[in-house]
Amino acid sequence: MPATVMLGAANFPPKPEDIIPMDIKSVWITMEECQTLGLTKSIGVSNFSCKKLVDILDFAKIPPAVNQVEMNPTWQQGKLKEFCKANGIVIVAYSPLGAAGASWGTKGVMESEVLKEIAKSKGKSVAQIALRWVYEQGVVIVAKSYNKERLRQNL
Repeated sequence: MPATVMLGAANFPPKPEDIIPMDIKSVWITMEECQTLGLTKSIGVSNFSCKKLVDILDFAKIPPAVNQVEMNPTWQQGKLKEFCKANGIVIVAYSPLGAAGASWGTKGVMESEVLKEIAKSKGKSVAQIALRWVYEQGVVIVAKSYNKERLRQNL
């Protein structure tokens, strides 16, 4: 049995009896109403698989504009990227550097020997190589840093 981690007042992983299934159809229809009323310019989803997107597309009058997912050279999301492209859904890539230090993140990107070799041969940082790879996938990139120098390098 996996260990339980306390996050504020909640247990992680949650107990099955504590999980309330979301009515995605009702939520999506309400989001469509918000867009129709002009309360938002566009609507989208986050961390949706191809299966969940198919489910929405089966009933949606307005398809998702975006699907925000983790994407980086070690988690390339190839199948999802092609599905979204074929259905006019823009991928917004978060954690393009792998989110080392986050409970869900990985050091795989920044510690990749292949990326280190490419960076060295190009006179760039591993972060710059990883960001360039994500950029070349034709997706929107969400990268953050509190370090001004790294922000400058990432740009």
